[in-house]
Amino acid sequence: MSPVPESSGAIPDSPEGTPTAGGQADGGGATPLHELPAKDFWEAIYERRSIRKFLPEPVPRELVDQVMHAGIWAPSSCNYQMWDLVAVDDPEVNAQLAALSLQMSNAPVNIIVSYGRDFSEENYANIQSASALIQNMSLAAQVLGLGTFWITQTGDSEKVRETVGLPLDRMVIAVLALGYPKVRPKRGPKRRPLGQVTHYNHYAGRAIPSSVDPEDWEPDLLATYQRARVLNGLRHNKPRAWEVRALLACLHELVPEGREKPASGEDSARWLDVLPCTGIVTEKLSLERRGFAFDVAERTAEVARWCADRVRPKGAALAWPEAAGDFDAPEDGAYDVVSCFYRLEDLARAERERLVRDMARWVKPGGKVLVGYVSARSYHDLTERMRRRRGGPGGVEYVLSPDPNIGPFQALEPWAVDALFTGTGLRRSGELSLQPTPQPEEVAFRARNFKPRSKKVAGGLGKLLAATGKLPGVEKRYGRFRYVAFTRTKEA
Repeated sequence: MSPVPESSGAIPDSPEGTPTAGGQADGGGATPLHELPAKDFWEAIYERRSIRKFLPEPVPRELVDQVMHAGIWAPSSCNYQMWDLVAVDDPEVNAQLAALSLQMSNAPVNIIVSYGRDFSEENYANIQSASALIQNMSLAAQVLGLGTFWITQTGDSEKVRETVGLPLDRMVIAVLALGYPKVRPKRGPKRRPLGQVTHYNHYAGRAIPSSVDPEDWEPDLLATYQRARVLNGLRHNKPRAWEVRALLACLHELVPEGREKPASGEDSARWLDVLPCTGIVTEKLSLERRGFAFDVAERTAEVARWCADRVRPKGAALAWPEAAGDFDAPEDGAYDVVSCFYRLEDLARAERERLVRDMARWVKPGGKVLVGYVSARSYHDLTERMRRRRGGPGGVEYVLSPDPNIGPFQALEPWAVDALFTGTGLRRSGELSLQPTPQPEEVAFRARNFKPRSKKVAGGLGKLLAATGKLPGVEKRYGRFRYVAFTRTKEA
C-alpha cells in the first residue's frame, strides 16, 4: 500500500483494484470517503485512550467506514482475512446488545468483530488476527477524533452473533465501541518499565503469578502487581453498596468515637490504615470519622501517596514492610487506631504474622487495632467453587473478594486470625460478623448479564437467602465479613 501523500491526507484506493460501483476495490476494501487529518504515527500511539463515556451524537458512516478500512489492513494468519465486521448504529439493535452486556450501552456505534470459526485455530491465530484488526481500528479512530473501547465482556457471544445476523460459522471475538468522546483522559496510564517486560534471546525475569494462593507470591511481585493495578486501572472503582453497609456497621459498633471534627485548637486523634491499596476504604473511613487524622502504610511510595491524597486533610504516606530513602516507616506507639481491611487475605502466612506484630507496635497503649476480613466459614468459598465450575473467568484478577480485587485472596478461618494476635500484647475488645448470605444488591450485580429468566430466578433466590440469614445465630457464626477490635494493654 502506498504511503498517504502529505498534501492530501486521504487514504488511497487499493493499489491492486479499481473501485466498483458498489464502493469496493478488488484488493483494497471500502473506498475511503473522508479526508484524513495529518497525524504523526507515534502521537497516535501515545495519545490513544480507552473511552468509557461517549457523546450521544451519531457518527457519520463515512467515518465508521474509514475506521473499518484501517482494520482490514491489519495482518491476518496466512492472509486469510476471515473476519467480518457488523457496525451497529441502530439504537434498537444496540439496546438488544446492551441487554447482553452493559458495556455495549455507552457508545452510538458498536462494531461486532467476528472471525471464521474453524480457521487458524492453532495458537489462537484467529483471535490474534482479529485483535490486530481491532488495534488498527482503535488507532484510526484516534486519528479521526473519535474514541473507542475494546469490549471483551460481551455476555453470551452466541446471542451477540444472532442479534446482528452473523452466520453460525462466524465466531464473535470482541466488540469495539465507537463514538465521540464525552471525556478523553489527558494522561494515559503508566506503563511497566520497558526493562521489566523485554528480554533478548532468553527470558530473564520473574513472572507475576496468576495463582490466587498468597503462598505462591513473593512480596516484591505482589507489590509490583498492586502498584500497576492501582496506578493504571482502578482509579474509577467505587465501593459497592453491600460492602459500604458492612463497613459502616463495623464503625458504629467498634469505633463509635471520632464522628465529629475536633474543636478549634484541639489535636485530632491519629488513625493509620494499613495496605489500603486503592484507598477506597480509607477515604470512606476519613469521611465517617472526621475526628481522626489519617495516615496510610503501603508497600510502594506511589501507592501510599495515591491513598494518602484521598483523605482530607492529606495524610502521611508511610512504608511497610521496609522503609527506603524518604519513604519512612510508621512510628511505634503513635496511633489511636490502626486498621487493616481485607488485606490479611492477600498475604502469605509469614507476612501476615509480621504485619500483625507491626500493627501492635504502632498503636498507642490503650489504642485499638481493627481488622476486617472474609471468613472461610461463610458462603464465600462455596461461591468461588461454583463460579469456577460454571466456567467463570479464572485467575487472580477475577477471584471474588471485597471490591476491588487487588491480588491473591484466601478467606481466613476465625481461629487462625485470633492466633495471629497471641503474644502481641493486644486483647480482644469487640467483634462483629455480618452478611451470612449474599445481599440482594450483590445478587443483582453478579447476575447483571444473565438472561432475563435467570435474573429473575437469581433475584428470588437472593430474597430467600436474605431471609435465611436472619435466623438466630446464623449471622454471628457464618457472616462473610468479620471485624475484630483489639486493644493494646497499658503494660505492653
